[in-house]
Amino acid sequence: MKALDTPVLLDLLRGSPEARHLVRGLGNEELATTELNLWELTALAYGDKRGGIEHRLAALDRLRRKLTVLPFDNKSAAASLRALANSRTGRPSPVTALIVATLEGHGCSHWVTTPEAVPQGLPPGLKVEKYVKKKTHHGK
Repeated sequence: MKALDTPVLLDLLRGSPEARHLVRGLGNEELATTELNLWELTALAYGDKRGGIEHRLAALDRLRRKLTVLPFDNKSAAASLRALANSRTGRPSPVTALIVATLEGHGCSHWVTTPEAVPQGLPPGLKVEKYVKKKTHHGK
């Protein structure tokens, strides 16, 4: 199972060719995300002052139906506590720590995220696939 992090999901929602290409390249892999990632996207949708909240929430609902959504539950909490007990390096943000614990708690093998989002001290069973969006000639 490969989990998509918030920046990847956000690019998918925006119609990024790189994100669509990445997902197509994953083939028959089971794609997942966490309830926490979807919470982040919902918060971004509500925080966008341009309007169109109904459109954004509908897009999130369609995305949710296409992915396995992993909950933060007892398995996730146990993984989180193990990580805290074994941590010898800097700690990631609380939300990132909970996302990683959710992935580990549910046996996720890969996490697709941006290079800057990768924290130190990931669980040994969680492999990272770095998602890098190409810059356009406009620098975006």
